[in-house]
Parts: sequence; structure tokens; C-alpha cells
Amino acid sequence: MGSLLEQIRAMRGKTGAAAVVGLGAAAVWVLLLAVVGAIAVAGDGGGGGGSEEVAATGALPGSSSSSSSSSGDTTFTTTATGETIPGSPTVPGAADPSLPAATPGAPGAPAAPGAPGAPGAPAPQQAAGAPSPSGGDTTGVTDSEIRIGLHAPVTFSGVPLNLAEDPITGVRTYVDHINANGGINGRKIVLDIQDDRYDQEGARNSAQTLINDHKNFLVSGTLGIDQIATVAAEAARRGVPYVAAGGSEPSPIAGMYQLSASYSTHVQQLAAFMAKDPKLSKLKKVGIVAVDSEFVRPVAEEFKRAAEDRGFEVVAIVYNQKPAQNPDYNGYILQFRQAGTEILVPLTDPLTTQQIVQRCAGGAACGWTYTFSNFAHDSDTALTLFTPTWVQQQVRGLSSACYYTAPEVEGGNCGAMKVAREQWIAARGEEDWMENGSGGAAGYQIVSFLRGALQEAGRDLTRERFRGALAAYNGYSDLVTGPITFAGSRNTMHGAEKMTVLEAQSGNKYKMITPGFVDGF
Repeated sequence: MGSLLEQIRAMRGKTGAAAVVGLGAAAVWVLLLAVVGAIAVAGDGGGGGGSEEVAATGALPGSSSSSSSSSGDTTFTTTATGETIPGSPTVPGAADPSLPAATPGAPGAPAAPGAPGAPGAPAPQQAAGAPSPSGGDTTGVTDSEIRIGLHAPVTFSGVPLNLAEDPITGVRTYVDHINANGGINGRKIVLDIQDDRYDQEGARNSAQTLINDHKNFLVSGTLGIDQIATVAAEAARRGVPYVAAGGSEPSPIAGMYQLSASYSTHVQQLAAFMAKDPKLSKLKKVGIVAVDSEFVRPVAEEFKRAAEDRGFEVVAIVYNQKPAQNPDYNGYILQFRQAGTEILVPLTDPLTTQQIVQRCAGGAACGWTYTFSNFAHDSDTALTLFTPTWVQQQVRGLSSACYYTAPEVEGGNCGAMKVAREQWIAARGEEDWMENGSGGAAGYQIVSFLRGALQEAGRDLTRERFRGALAAYNGYSDLVTGPITFAGSRNTMHGAEKMTVLEAQSGNKYKMITPGFVDGF
């Protein structure tokens, strides 16, 4: 068996979700919750009325030639699979507070040859700040446009993947819907999406491009907490509003607004669920596999305490290396087996979970079952990676959104999932929703979370007014998650609290077994 990257490259030509090897946004956030954001946008259309600038460091999965086309106001660029598009240079310490301070919107470091804005390269459509009656910061805003930047692991250290494709399509679809219906207070959204490659170099490049070079009004993260932290630090240093999902509340990321549920909420709810679930409550020895990150280690400890408070024994915590670092998956499995693990809880990316699941199914005879709470494990694409084991075990876990095909979506206990579905079907058809809505609905969460505060900030849109509108969220509910409240609290890492319970089924689909959202267990 070759290296993991070699395996991924070998699978790139295969079609269908079963061939996907990747990281959920996600997250997919993910992202992926999901999980969202992307770069080189495939020329598969995206509806008219949107506007998207493409400047990336990798090709979108499935693209096979270099070309440009347009549909309405939206410009698409495709590149040869595996080809690297020159992006902005790596800026050592781009998120380092020791760098000289700069006023919001100040020019960044000079671009490398071939990068956007470099001599001989097409200049990005920079948005000069429109004058504000209140005198606030209007960087990224013109009389007709609002520039919004996103970063996501569209590639895996440069290898194209398609796990983020549905959430990316979702962001574009819902932005197109807004733009086609008059925009936000008369302004259309211009998307600027960059590939952070699920590594720190990619995150630094994304921060430099989105914040300093292209001067977006705000920036959103998607999947990969280390990448989120890197970009968030540069955004905070430059005075740029930043939103993302995940993270630990006891170890907050400065300046970040939570657009979904925090990792802390997920693990607290998961421990409570395990204690009530008929099958899981009979098992007591818990193993945790968590990505080796300073932002996830506190979450693993939070979960350990919460599980032990409910009578479970955490017998092993393994902090895994990221997939590109050639982790010792067999060694991880051995640690869990020696500890007598009965329930394995992944607080890591879906690719790591897949490698463990496959090795156990291939003869390791692990003997444990699994449970989860998000970490991009609640999408159809992620479930495909875990079959047939998860389907055979009918693995149950938590999601912060209703399942996109659940009949309960028609009722009043699934947030805005019905609205997300209706807008998607209007733009792309019902068959496309049934195929891609699992990840695509994540796009609604991001877009609507931003839209509420942008709308409330009014025509005199400044970064100060936008932050104020976010901080005033009090049960904001135009989301596919439960409501989010920031009003009256300085904890902007705490987001949605409600959960649903999903159970793995045949056909690589989940079944929602709660009647929509539940407050707790």
C-alpha cells in the first residue's frame, strides 16, 4: 500500500461517492459542516445573478482543462486536474501578532510573480470602501457590491477532492438566490473563495489573499480548526470580521463568531446522548481519537470529563496526526484494542475515521462500535467512507441540523431546512437536492448567518455596524441549525445548542430518529 497521498491520487479518476477519499468542511464544517468554501469553480453552472472571483492554489475535482466561461454575472474558471494555479505567496508569520500593525484594509505584502496583483497578472476586482455617513470602516463595500471571502480545504495538500463540492455549490446557489432577488440592501454579494489545502501554509496564503490582497469586507472559515485559527488571527489583527464553525469555548479563537455549534456543545451533548441511548449506555469503555491540535485537545478533555460524569470510563485518548503526515493508523488501533475500547468516538476528520474503520473491517477485529457528533461525520459523503461497518452497526450520532430528506423537514422543528430545500430545488431541481442536499444545505447556514447581520446593518454598511448586528443576535433562527444568540454575552464561540439524532442506514444514507431538534438528552 502506497502513501495516503498516492492512494488519493490513484482514486481521483474514479467517479461516485464511494471513490471519495477526503476531508469533510468542512467542514464540513463541515463543513464540514460542515464544511464550505472553494476556489477553482467548475464550469457546471451555478445559476445567474451571482458574482464570484476565482483565485486559487488548486484545481477543482473533476476539471480537466484550463478555460474560462461566464453565466450571467458569475465567472467560472476551470483548470487541468492536478495543475497548480499561482496564488498569493506564503507569508511567514502572516497571522503573527509580532508583525507590524496595520490599519484595516492596508496593503499586504508584495505579491509573488504570477500571483493576483503581481506585474503581468490580472488585477483582482478590488472594492474601494464606499463613503460611510457614520465614518466607519467600509473596506470591501461599494455602492453596488459586498465582497465576502471564504477559505476551505478544496484540495488536500494540493490533491483535488470533491468532499467539499456540495457545500461549495450550496454557498454559490444561495448567494445567487440573494443576488437575483435584489441583493442585500441593494448590494450584490461577490464571493472570493480560496483553497486553504487543510494545511498551515495554505491557511497563511488564504489569509494573505483574502484579507490583505483582496481586502474583503468579511471572511468566513469552513473546515479545519487549525486553518480557521490561523486566518482568524490575521483577520483580528487587521480588523476584519471573521465567522466560522467549531472550536472550544474554554479556549476561544479571538474575534471569531460561531456560525453553527461549538465543539464544546457537541461533546457535551454527545456524552448526554450516550448515557441515554439503549445500546451505548450498556457499554462503558470509551476511546477517543482526536486530531493533534492545540484547539482540539481541550475538546477531548471536555468530552472525557462529561463522559466520566455520566458513568463512562475513558480508557484511551489518541491524538492523531493529519492524513498528510502518514499517521500510524495500525498503532492507533492497537492502543484502543489494548485498552479494551467498547465505543470509539472520533473528534477528528472523516478520512482518519475511515482509515480506522477500514482496517478494523479488513481483519483487525476491533470489536467496538462508534458514535459521533458532527466533526463532518454527519453527511452522506462521510458515511460512504465508513461503509459497510457503520451501516451494519447502525451507528448513531448527533448532528446540529435536521437530515435533509427527513419528512420532519416539512414541520416546524427543523429550522430553515425547508426553505433551504425549496431554494435549492428552484435553482437546481429536486433530483439534485436528493443527490447533493446533504452537504449543500451547509451553504444555507453560512449565507443566511451572514445575510441576517448584513441586512440589519442597513445601507450604511460598515464593519462596526456588521459586528454590532452579529452581537445583537437573539434567537436568530433563519438557519438550518437551531437558533443562535450572542446578545447579553461576550462568548461569541457559543452558537446553536439543539441537536438531532441520526442512524446509519443502507444506501449510504442516514435516518433521523428524533422528531426534529431536541434540546437535550
